[in-house]
Amino acid sequence: MKKFILGFNYWPRISNIKMWSSFEIEEIKKDFELMSELGINTIRAFVLDEDCADQLGNLKHECKGKIGRFLEEAERHSIKVLLTLIVGHMSGKNWGIPWDIDNTIYDKIEQTKRFIGDVVNSFKQSKAIMGWILTNEISLVRVPQNDDVFLRWLKELYSYIKGIDDQHVVSVGDNVSPFSHNFLRPENVKGIVDYASPHIYLYDQDPVRHSFQYFMTLEYDQSSRLPVILEEFGFPTSLYSEESHAKFIGLILRGALVYGADGALIWCFSDFPREGDEPYLWEPHELTFGVIRQDGSEKIAAKVVKDFSSKIKDIELSSYKVPKRDSAILVPSWFYRNFQFVYEQNKRWDFARVLNQAFTFARLSNIQVTFAREEDENLSSYKLLIIPSVTRLLTTTWRKLLKVVENGSTIYFSTYTLTHLSATHLWEELFGVIPSNYAGSKGVKVPERIRLDNNIYELGQSNLYTYSFKEKDAKVIGVDDSNNGVIFIAKRGKGNAILSTIPLELISSNNEIMDKRHLSLYNYIGRVANIEQSFPKQDFGVEIQYLEGKGESLIAVLNHTWEDKEYELNVKIKEDMDSCQGVVRAKSGCLMRV
Repeated sequence: MKKFILGFNYWPRISNIKMWSSFEIEEIKKDFELMSELGINTIRAFVLDEDCADQLGNLKHECKGKIGRFLEEAERHSIKVLLTLIVGHMSGKNWGIPWDIDNTIYDKIEQTKRFIGDVVNSFKQSKAIMGWILTNEISLVRVPQNDDVFLRWLKELYSYIKGIDDQHVVSVGDNVSPFSHNFLRPENVKGIVDYASPHIYLYDQDPVRHSFQYFMTLEYDQSSRLPVILEEFGFPTSLYSEESHAKFIGLILRGALVYGADGALIWCFSDFPREGDEPYLWEPHELTFGVIRQDGSEKIAAKVVKDFSSKIKDIELSSYKVPKRDSAILVPSWFYRNFQFVYEQNKRWDFARVLNQAFTFARLSNIQVTFAREEDENLSSYKLLIIPSVTRLLTTTWRKLLKVVENGSTIYFSTYTLTHLSATHLWEELFGVIPSNYAGSKGVKVPERIRLDNNIYELGQSNLYTYSFKEKDAKVIGVDDSNNGVIFIAKRGKGNAILSTIPLELISSNNEIMDKRHLSLYNYIGRVANIEQSFPKQDFGVEIQYLEGKGESLIAVLNHTWEDKEYELNVKIKEDMDSCQGVVRAKSGCLMRV
């Protein structure tokens, strides 16, 4: 029976990172008993190498015994363990790796194999083991010289572990997500990890866009055809109220479930009372990420976790699947591959925010959207392709997109200029427009406002430049204050090509708070593409996401705002699991079967 993986990243409450050097099995038993009461089924645990390895990379006999007792206790409490093998970084400190005193970890393959081989061989038969996590954020110990160095290292160690134990999953233990180093993007680690493992602690002044970043990450990783476990997420309650901390966790857990993640692991189980221990001495916020307080009492979040666990305990995940998405955001190759002299590669983090903004606009417009890569062969399977605030794609992609449109799809492309680095040589053929830029100019300034569908949309001031076009056989659907066309639509074959010279997603991603009026453009392109709506569109900030089952769906109404919201459904509710009855509370979610 496939269950949702629900758990914590775990260090004992009292001994914390000193777990192996100050091993107290009674403390661990009490922690496990409390986890069982909360309905936890999985933990991510860590082997601190400086306590468990010698300088040759051998597993110390004493530590081996402690790990064995730890796993036996986990098994008694029906808790599965994802065991992390190389812990050179933890909570704001780089800890010693005995066989790598000069921190050249990517050169220490044989010594590293010796240690992880000892651990995996020793405990692969344990019924508590769910899988092996290679590192804890090794990129914070040392950033590799280049992507290839890291990927060769990861591939060799992954293959080595699989050669010893092919019955358990193996992952990297670092942030596999669009918000990561390029060598950790899912497109690059696919095939050398068994699941994507986002570690995300993201911030945004806009509460709606903020929580969408988490679900966008899950969708992005899964779109690369990797299973996903949200391996780390959370916030410290020394900085944020316990109530908002609990609401956030409850929302993310429900969203992770209906977005199709295999599970989620909160950082972390408990607060820590020993203030003078490193690294808490200089990282005080690290003391308060737990759902359990320093004294062992439960925070509000613990009750939220227990409640969620009780709701999902009988859900058989294999009975449901993520529905086919009829729309996709197109990801340019430069976002995860390296090309010479491509300036945009220096702005990948900014572009990840653009992708999230497009995802947020789409989902709030009730467009079931995923991500596609420009080299994908099945782009024509999408009714709508969104290409947000992109300055270039591969030259050959544009011809492919023309065929996609002619076959009946709609593409929407928003762009801006990087001087002469043209987005496409097919402006006229694809979009029905002719460039009217003066030779040598940077383009024209993005206007402060535009008019679309007889409505005025304020964009504000920006330092961005965009292209100037005259329509040939395109229809102008958006204009600036001087009545110059800035958004165009052209019929091509069975489909439509929409060109916006306004990089709306980039502009909005840089604004502290989204302007919900900007959704009008996405509502428009959704209508042009004839996007099907499985559920009614909701009030701003409310999203409906679901998994399909046989004869029923498991849905969640997700409220990304800090206000209570009413919702409406056009289907019969079989079970209102959160007893919401038409109202979804601030920053929370309502699970139901329909």
